[in-house]
Amino acid sequence: MVNRTFLTQASKYLIVGGSCAIIDFALLYYLTTAVDLNYLVSSMISFMTGAIVNYFLCVAWIFKTRVISNRYFEFLLYMVITAVGLVINTGLVWYFTEKAGLYFMLSKIFATAITLVWNFTARKFLLHTNYQINNLSQRSATEKKQ
Repeated sequence: MVNRTFLTQASKYLIVGGSCAIIDFALLYYLTTAVDLNYLVSSMISFMTGAIVNYFLCVAWIFKTRVISNRYFEFLLYMVITAVGLVINTGLVWYFTEKAGLYFMLSKIFATAITLVWNFTARKFLLHTNYQINNLSQRSATEKKQ
């Protein structure tokens, strides 16, 4: 069964993610149509802008557990996770636009929905849970007893 904390975090993440998606989509549309950037370049810029806003909102409002005490290292790890998300998102936007023939904004919606699963899961379990610390300390205690 899913615990209450997880459901609360997931709900808040959807609110934050939805807000950041609005930033992402609006910036994508603006950069592509008004500034005349290639839709993939616009998509990468808009994705990273939304991701940086997402980081600060997640740290301030959603995830209270901090596994990494060094904020700079935490942000670096966050950006590595985000870079993987960027590759997933950009690849899917390209695929849905070029291969499936969808409008780039519709492609972005599908890509964002798929990328959300990676982003939430990776951030939750790599940055904002004590699982690694508890698991390592339990293993360490067990090894010392032997």
